[in-house]
Amino acid sequence: MLKDLGMVFVYIIASVCIAAVVFNQSIAGFLATLGAGSVVLGFALRGLLSDVFTGLAVNFDNNFAIGDWLIVPSSTGTGGTVGQVDEISWRCTRLTCEDGTTIVVPNSIMGEEKVINISRPSVWTRYQVEITIDYSVPVERARHILMASLQSATAKEGFSKNHAPKVLVGKTGKRGVEYLLRYWIHPWHPLSPSTSRDLVLSAALQHLQTAGINPAYTKEEVYYEPLPAKHFQGHTVADKVALLSRISLYERLEEVELQRVAEEMERLQLSPGETLFRRNEEGSSLFILIEGLLNVQIDLKGDGTEQTVGQLSPGDFFGEMSLLTGEPRSATIQAQTNVVVYEIYRPTIIRLIEERPEISESMSRAVAKRQMALEQARSQMADSDAAAKVQSITRQLMGKMKNFFQSREAQ
Repeated sequence: MLKDLGMVFVYIIASVCIAAVVFNQSIAGFLATLGAGSVVLGFALRGLLSDVFTGLAVNFDNNFAIGDWLIVPSSTGTGGTVGQVDEISWRCTRLTCEDGTTIVVPNSIMGEEKVINISRPSVWTRYQVEITIDYSVPVERARHILMASLQSATAKEGFSKNHAPKVLVGKTGKRGVEYLLRYWIHPWHPLSPSTSRDLVLSAALQHLQTAGINPAYTKEEVYYEPLPAKHFQGHTVADKVALLSRISLYERLEEVELQRVAEEMERLQLSPGETLFRRNEEGSSLFILIEGLLNVQIDLKGDGTEQTVGQLSPGDFFGEMSLLTGEPRSATIQAQTNVVVYEIYRPTIIRLIEERPEISESMSRAVAKRQMALEQARSQMADSDAAAKVQSITRQLMGKMKNFFQSREAQ
């Protein structure tokens, strides 16, 4: 383009010189016409020239480059276009969006508007998810539950392990308290912002639901009777029944059965780093995790050093191996966050199994899956081989459980 413009300029000067010197013609009128035409042409090409010179500035400034992800504001002032820079020409910049479409943005917009470069100065970018909870839920309890959910989500591949996730109180409003769940990802390597948001929000909703808490929403309620519970503290029998009904292991039980289990179980609270039980200890109870995260630690190398091989989330039950077969605890369970668990003792489980035999099969299958997970951690077993062994181990555990219960009855 510069070469062509230079050639035009040289031809114009040459033509003027030839007219004046060779043909002895007056060039005053020609120059006046040329000046007026230049003004008209300048106004006509104002947008194009702005794009060209902004393109030059963009290339020299190097504020963004091929491969960077940008947020370009929209012409309406709401939202914006998110895309990866595919090409920077003299007149426009081409972006490829997450859905595969191509957006062509004039360089004048890139120079005049506030463009956000997601990829610089660091490849790691902070994002956040907002969730509102009713005022009736204590702030510390809500913060602990949301932090556990955030740690559970950010433990997955794609989230930064060098930037600690945070839960902050954002603001208060008519609906309740807004909490900000902040985390870091390298956008589109491999997680996109929308995928990471889905993982974080899904984990938060699952943890809240298991704890008996629903996110706040815009509503107008009129009650002629006592107000229903907005959330469950887990201290009363009614609260325990409501929480147990959300656990997959007990979701098919009748109200009377749930109430009997709720009356006989005990609520325990753990602080971060506190151990619930250790490997090789005897156990006669089953635990259900209601709030927080628990780490599962075993001795992988056989040298006495325990390593974390798994994580338990709200809704998970554990400790059933020792309860069902009489064997010692196979792993150490330690709190990663503030934790609330329910402990259910052997007499309650035995009576429940006698009345509901399908529960024993569910627990045996859960034990089998965990054993396969441990074997995979030790030997890198393929998923297809593990799936084939789950059924076999489940049948073996059912037999062990039957023999264990029969021997206890004989005693």
